[in-house]
Amino acid sequence: MSENQNMPKFHPLYWMKSPGNTPKGTKKDFVNPDWIPWTNWLMPGTYFKLLFCDLVSGNFTLLLKVDPGVKATPHWHLHNTEAYILEGGFYYDEEGDDKGYEGYYTCETAGTVHEPFTTPDGCLMFAISHGPIGGYDDDGNLVVMADARLHYYMARENNAIEHTTIVDYTHGSTDLQW
Repeated sequence: MSENQNMPKFHPLYWMKSPGNTPKGTKKDFVNPDWIPWTNWLMPGTYFKLLFCDLVSGNFTLLLKVDPGVKATPHWHLHNTEAYILEGGFYYDEEGDDKGYEGYYTCETAGTVHEPFTTPDGCLMFAISHGPIGGYDDDGNLVVMADARLHYYMARENNAIEHTTIVDYTHGSTDLQW
């Protein structure tokens, strides 16, 4: 009897002895964001390019561009959102000295409610949202739940999903129900 025959199937030496490679098909592994058109986002002066959209978990990744001097409407992060600033910057308190600029990273943690401002140069950021963001009107009413599916529909409406990595129960499906 060989040594491996006594090993339970869940033992790491039993797993993936010859996994092969995942079939690639026509999917591109690398995408130039310049191939994706900007889509108007949820507030005037904001635009996004949807890079990754996981309709199962609700996670989505995008480039977010915000015009100079834009103040976001109050919004609530139901999950963490990570951002890396590529150009310009943004901040939460006009008077404070805690501001983010090109090359800075932040994590807007779950439960955060805020109204960020962009710098006079505007802002371009790479953002990963681990769940939806709730948007409020001036009276404090919840008016939008910006989840992965909403971002997918907005980008699809703008013909901007051809190069987006989409995860759904059917891989690569672009025929989702409204």
